[in-house]
Amino acid sequence: MRRKSMILLVAAMTLAGCAGGSREGAPAASPRPGPTSASPGPGSTAPPATAPPATAPPATVTASPRSGSASAPPASRRADDVNGDGYADLVAEFGPADGRRLGVVQGSAAGLVPAKGVVVPPATFTSWLIGGGTRADLDGDGFGDILAYGGPDGEPQGSYIFWGGRRGVAATARPTPLRLPAASGPAGSRAVAGDFDGDGAADVATATPPASGGLAADLTILYGPFTRKGAPARSETRPSPTGGDFWRMTADEIHGRRATALLVHEGDDGEQVSGWLLAAGPGGLQRAGRKLNRGMAAAFGDFDGDGARDVAVGDDGSRNNEPGYETEPPSVHRTLTVYYGNGRQAVFKGSAGAAVSGDFDGDGHDDLAFGGAAPSRHVTATAPKVFWGGAGGLAPGRDVAGLGGAAPLAAGDYDGDGDDELAFVTGDDDSAIVVTDGKTAVSDFRTADVPS
Repeated sequence: MRRKSMILLVAAMTLAGCAGGSREGAPAASPRPGPTSASPGPGSTAPPATAPPATAPPATVTASPRSGSASAPPASRRADDVNGDGYADLVAEFGPADGRRLGVVQGSAAGLVPAKGVVVPPATFTSWLIGGGTRADLDGDGFGDILAYGGPDGEPQGSYIFWGGRRGVAATARPTPLRLPAASGPAGSRAVAGDFDGDGAADVATATPPASGGLAADLTILYGPFTRKGAPARSETRPSPTGGDFWRMTADEIHGRRATALLVHEGDDGEQVSGWLLAAGPGGLQRAGRKLNRGMAAAFGDFDGDGARDVAVGDDGSRNNEPGYETEPPSVHRTLTVYYGNGRQAVFKGSAGAAVSGDFDGDGHDDLAFGGAAPSRHVTATAPKVFWGGAGGLAPGRDVAGLGGAAPLAAGDYDGDGDDELAFVTGDDDSAIVVTDGKTAVSDFRTADVPS
């Protein structure tokens, strides 16, 4: 199966960071939503008066109850619920690499309903790099919105907003450009959504050209709520957290009023690169980040159930194709590194591919799906595995029955039963979606079954 260019849209983590990155147009990986925070941790923490050095161990964040608990926000306020009916919706890219289309499939008591979904046609929008941090209620109206990178026919490529509503997203609805304070067009680089100061209003981070010129990008943070013209309430711009140019980021997804961490990936040309984890708190994102192991697949979650956010970073299987640069060292090749909120780390070997986190068995510990990389000259194909969370953290991965040729795509509580379902993509040109409980398939549909 060819390397999937769709990006996982789900993540849940606050404490340590995950990584991944590639030049615009290359595949990326994603994260999933999780609990809220109270105490400091690697991905989300009240920032100290002076930011810690990049090598400082991650702080710890205490997560608040998951959705479904008494203190969780009402279901209609979920960032992953585009039509506000209380069920998570699947947001993904469908189709061949040279013609990606944005797809939205509604959740229901019976799970995902492809007949009630929509695939946005290229005339309305050609989509690239759907990934972690794509969903948030940007205008605060109670419906999840979609932050996508690409462009309508004849308009500049950049970051655009599809507004959610009671009927979801319409196939012909023109998206709104994400506006930068000093520019009239859309933000040119890929953007991700989070709540970087924990005030309950969704924010957006994007790379912008530095005022001084040169290659290194600045980091611009747009604070919500946003107007329906795509303008933020306020903004700030900082120098590149990586010390060089960057164009891709991963954000811990929004859940309640938890401040969400941001992972800024170093610039790349297809190789595995490091991400710099910026912890978050009431004062916003820390300015100094923690450099993580190289890997372009990343996902946030609370894998050991201690209330602090953890992060997993892995080899997504992509490689630089320049002579002499096509391989990765053993510490990166087919490696998954997990950073826990208490400062410890775990390393798993033997898999490469996409990363998606979620609580697939409802036991209060987030689990992680990782793998599914397509074969190449330098990486053999790896079947996706699920690493089950527990009090001791993630256990070694186990195969998912009958899904040797699939790649993890997304996770969400699509049927409202309290635990997350795990979706895989399979087939040539991402032609089918298989929904599982993390162990076996529970339903499937062809992407061609989703109306355009």
